[in-house]
Amino acid sequence: MKFRALMQDAMYMREFQAIVATLAKLAKDCVMILGDRQMHFIVNEDQSSAASPLVWATIAADEYFPEYRMEAARSDQEYIVLSMSSANLGRALSVLRGGGVSMCKLKLQRIQFPCISVIASVQSSSSSEAREVVHDVPVTIIPASDWAAYVVPRVPNSQLALSLPSLRLLRSLIDKLKNISPSLEFQASFDGELSVIAASEMSTVTSRFQKLLPRSLTVSQQEASCSVDSRKASAFFGALQLSNEELTIGIDQEHSIHLQIDVRQDVVLHSILPAVCV
Repeated sequence: MKFRALMQDAMYMREFQAIVATLAKLAKDCVMILGDRQMHFIVNEDQSSAASPLVWATIAADEYFPEYRMEAARSDQEYIVLSMSSANLGRALSVLRGGGVSMCKLKLQRIQFPCISVIASVQSSSSSEAREVVHDVPVTIIPASDWAAYVVPRVPNSQLALSLPSLRLLRSLIDKLKNISPSLEFQASFDGELSVIAASEMSTVTSRFQKLLPRSLTVSQQEASCSVDSRKASAFFGALQLSNEELTIGIDQEHSIHLQIDVRQDVVLHSILPAVCV
């Protein structure tokens, strides 16, 4: 099997690093699924933390990588599936946050162990010549017989979805509401109103967002609501390292909430917050 990808645009490199940094804040390990045209990252709920949500990212290869090559172990296989430390990958990519990086390569290779090598060309302020910075991130190659446990999650069928123009405001709100109630209820209406409710024995706090853009998937559905774990919601928003402001919240009535950040047209960060009983 072979994998090699090249990034050269500074903005795209910073976005890619921010996506991985977000995942690294949510769980110790992540799964990397390499297809011939798409790359996926998945972090499942951390067994050591009940507040860790399910989050995944889907990246179209041609958005970030002018050169992208993937060859599976066998001709009848469509993917390479790898497991690795999200923290180690995040540290390896942290060089992309600074200036002076003209190129970054990702390469699957075996040195003393299977690894993803992150190779960055960095222009030094004290020299006219670029220096090469290399980090080898150990990976576990998942055999095809185990792929069923590592599939990309499906986006739930939301009855009602609203687009929020201010991600920062909602993040600050949820950070405060998690201290009031262990659960948060999201109520959405087709007229563009979203209510976030935190209730306790002492008080009920309701925050409303109005004049939002509705994206209803079920035309007959005028309202939808769902209660989710406030710690999981706060963990997702607190981990975000992306500068994008717009967020889409989809509600699958009394089943789950789907959070979606469109970094680019074909680069999307997802999270699913399952419903809780209140």
